[in-house]
Amino acid sequence: MTIRAPQADVSQSSARSGQVSGKSEAVPGKAAAPGTAAVSDDTVTLTGAAAQLLRLEESLASMPDVDSSRVAEFKMAIAEGSYQVDPEKIVQRLLSVENDLF
Repeated sequence: MTIRAPQADVSQSSARSGQVSGKSEAVPGKAAAPGTAAVSDDTVTLTGAAAQLLRLEESLASMPDVDSSRVAEFKMAIAEGSYQVDPEKIVQRLLSVENDLF
């Protein structure tokens, strides 16, 4: 299987119909030789958006799950007693999230 970079002409055809995930169809009356793997000549062409999503996914995978410096800032503010909870801000953000869902 080969993957090509995005092209201006986007076609989504396959060299062979009836194939899924690079699996070859069995040819009636022919058996594969023992110890040999089927070779597929299918190709996949990614659109510009798909290629961009792939790059975004790779960059997100390299980022840490937790921002340690931000956690340290909150810990320090809580320890010093300077961390203030703004209930109005919390309510506004919760309503914003709920509005985005509907």
